[in-house]
Amino acid sequence: MNISFDLDSTLIPNGKEFETENRNGIAKLFGIEEMRKGTRELISDLQNQGHKVHIYTTSYRTKTKIRLTLKYYGIKVSRIVNEKENRKVLKSRNINSSKFPPAFDFDLHIDDLKGVGIESEKFNFKAIIVEPTDKNWIEKIKNGIQQTYLLKPLKRLLKELWLHSDNCVEPIEHIWFSIKEVAQSTGYKNEEIRKYLNLLVDNKFIENTSTKPLLYEFTEKGKDIKTDCEIEQIIKNVG
Repeated sequence: MNISFDLDSTLIPNGKEFETENRNGIAKLFGIEEMRKGTRELISDLQNQGHKVHIYTTSYRTKTKIRLTLKYYGIKVSRIVNEKENRKVLKSRNINSSKFPPAFDFDLHIDDLKGVGIESEKFNFKAIIVEPTDKNWIEKIKNGIQQTYLLKPLKRLLKELWLHSDNCVEPIEHIWFSIKEVAQSTGYKNEEIRKYLNLLVDNKFIENTSTKPLLYEFTEKGKDIKTDCEIEQIIKNVG
């Protein structure tokens, strides 16, 4: 999964908002900024789990300056998007938002601003909002990432089933082909996608209406699932 982090008041303090990593005098002389304590370990853990980590900031810092600061703390990220690039891309797509992670193929964004959280609901992208004073910020991020990771194949499966049912109008044929398609596109195994199918059946969002031929159909309850928030609620209810 592609995960992006904000900088100011999320990883880099604006004053004395949170405890920071040690920084020597030479680093200060060369303009290396302070970094939130625990950042390196968190990003390393996420990368070891197979996630790609990026920086997405509305700061006008140069990408070189950001990389130098990250390098000092032993942090390497895949992509950096600063405000210059952000404005250019969002303007070209006519998106009236301070941030829009999907424009850069980011699956999940981590920020401190409640306004970004509001934008995530308005523009339908996933964000975790972390208060600068939250001492359990790492745990909150990891829990949020796990939930988002669970959502990805479920969202993809529902999209596939909507397509094959002509938006919940026709019976779903060739269900195993749908499972294979979802598995290939998400990197999950077929067996794991079957578990999501069973989840939808057990919770009466779809039902098996025929065995020969094998057919599934959306129930009236299932036809009401349209937004990410509604899909997310399925995972929460199971948890």
